[in-house]
Amino acid sequence: MKHTRKWLAIALVCSQLLTSLPVSAAVVASDNAAEESGTIETPATEAVPEVTETGPVETTPEESVPAPETPVVPETPEEPETPQTPAEPETPTTPETPAEPTPEEPTAPETKPETPVKPETPVEETPDTSTPSVPEKTPAQPETTTPGGNTPSGSATNNSGTTTVTDASSIQVTPTKETWAFIQEIGEDAREIGLEEDLYASVMIAQAILESGNGQSQLSQAPYFNLFGIKGTFEGQGVNFRTQEEDASGNYFTITATFRHYNEYAESLQDYADLLKNGLDHNEEFYKGAWKSETEDYKEATAYLTGRYATDSQYDQKLNALIEAYALTSYDQELPEGSEALIYPVKDPQISSSFGPRGGGFHRGVDFAAPMGTPIYASQSGTVIRAESHYSWGNYVAILHDNGLTTLYAHNNQNLVKVGQKVAQGEVIASMGSTGNSTGPHLHFEVSLSPTLAQDQLIDPMTVLNK
Repeated sequence: MKHTRKWLAIALVCSQLLTSLPVSAAVVASDNAAEESGTIETPATEAVPEVTETGPVETTPEESVPAPETPVVPETPEEPETPQTPAEPETPTTPETPAEPTPEEPTAPETKPETPVKPETPVEETPDTSTPSVPEKTPAQPETTTPGGNTPSGSATNNSGTTTVTDASSIQVTPTKETWAFIQEIGEDAREIGLEEDLYASVMIAQAILESGNGQSQLSQAPYFNLFGIKGTFEGQGVNFRTQEEDASGNYFTITATFRHYNEYAESLQDYADLLKNGLDHNEEFYKGAWKSETEDYKEATAYLTGRYATDSQYDQKLNALIEAYALTSYDQELPEGSEALIYPVKDPQISSSFGPRGGGFHRGVDFAAPMGTPIYASQSGTVIRAESHYSWGNYVAILHDNGLTTLYAHNNQNLVKVGQKVAQGEVIASMGSTGNSTGPHLHFEVSLSPTLAQDQLIDPMTVLNK
């Protein structure tokens, strides 16, 4: 009994000790013992019920006594940030609107003409002068271009700077001595043929200038003398040249073609006149609108030829510019009878300047140099219509002759006749001087088809003076 009571007392004391320990310590002790023995693995989060002598006691989970809350000092509200002024929204860059292409004016498809002003550089080769095996025929009108087809290689025009296209509607011509010499060479034949065939010699000469490159093309020079690039043969004679042609799409290609071979310029001019008077095989009146009898003036003729003789839209403008620059209308009129009888206005004439281009301008007459005071004679009988002073001509005299010509004598030292006075051929009318725009004593002598003395009425005095 003593021992039983003793053990019960010990058990009771132990029981009291155990119950006085916090649960967590018991759990730790139990856990440590289990881990050391390696027999039990208790999750750290699992509650271990306490064991008492009366049996398992459910323990109420230990309420944690909250620590006295430190009163929360309400935070002083921060000053609201001054809202930043929103940056000005970037103006969105307007995307560049692609420029709308300006609609081009529709243009009619252009048929490339045989370019009369800018032909090919001459081909450096000896042309085939053998008579080609091509039957003689009327000038062809290939692809409705010019009568001779396209200008052959070797028909270089504009090489003396005659014509300049400055814009779509302006043509300027700078006269040159080379072109004037060419005009002098063919002018009188053109005058005669034009009068006989009811054609404008002025237009004929201007076309010859364009088509032959001022007479400098190989085809236009000796021994071929083809001024207008007419294809085929003439009296069985022809010459082969390379030439540019154009297909239906406007593309150029080069071929060898046969061009007419003449013996002199007069034959080429007459053959051209026959073409304009006889037309084409399918239309004999194809060029009728260029005849004198069908037009008011040469401008109507050149306008009619544009699109027929050549499809160059500026063909008439180029011809008109040449006609005006070189006063070619003087070749459209017949020289009055007796013109060949005009005598030189000075004895032993020494020509110091010729008619035509000079110093970038146009010299209206011929200058004869002689000592101061040398007598000046009336070239033909007539009536004095002017005897006065001029800023450029100085002292000058103008005489209207019975045949319609007017002669002018300028830079005189002294005029010896009066307006209205009748003078005889060879009569002294003035003395040699250097008045007006002159650099030394000489006579400036002009011959005009009209008393107006307009430039387009002037003719080269050397063509009418008695040789």
